Amino acid sequence: MTDKNTILSGHFLKFTAASIALIAVSACSVPMKSYPPMHNNYPIQIAESVERLELYARPDGLSLSARDEAAVYDFIRNYSQFGDGPIYMNVPSNPNLKMGISQTQGLIAESLSSVGLSTAQMKTGQYQSAQAMAPVIISYHRLKALPQDCSNLGNLAYAYNNQGYEGFGCAYNANLAAMIQDPRQLLEPHPMAPPEVKRRTAIYDKYLNGENPASEQPNRQEISAGSN
Repeated sequence: MTDKNTILSGHFLKFTAASIALIAVSACSVPMKSYPPMHNNYPIQIAESVERLELYARPDGLSLSARDEAAVYDFIRNYSQFGDGPIYMNVPSNPNLKMGISQTQGLIAESLSSVGLSTAQMKTGQYQSAQAMAPVIISYHRLKALPQDCSNLGNLAYAYNNQGYEGFGCAYNANLAAMIQDPRQLLEPHPMAPPEVKRRTAIYDKYLNGENPASEQPNRQEISAGSN
């Protein structure tokens, strides 16, 4: 007959051995790397791009539909908002296209005037072309925010170590970059408008006289908390 104390001693020895093995495994585990804060992941890239519009001049002049003219005005309007530097006009050297070139220059000048700009913003160049129809090339430089491709940046479900996956934060910044209309907002703050001198003086005078500088409110805007 097996002694009860012998059985208990055997179980205790097995438990002790298992505990020692567990401690040894935990002591030899390799620490998992921690990813940096999300706002440091995949920063938004800003690059300069060239916006380009081609208007084909013909010997009999420039013939544009109402839709094409609207596209020209939209192009110039975007330049007035986002353009960095002058607007460039490169015309073909073919003398047979003189009428079409002249009409194109007039259209661009009118478009600039419609957004409050003058032809002083425009620089004109020339390129060699002997074609019967050649484009007048209108272009300007602007900054653009470039969304990143987040399709191949790790598996979202691969999180056994309770850490953010490799592409964590990429989609956030990519969506933000796609929504930014003017990337210059990321490079420098908007200029502050000048302060209201009259209002500042009125508040300062009240402060000197020991008066309440808060604006007066009509009775209908006063709220009181009372018990029923």
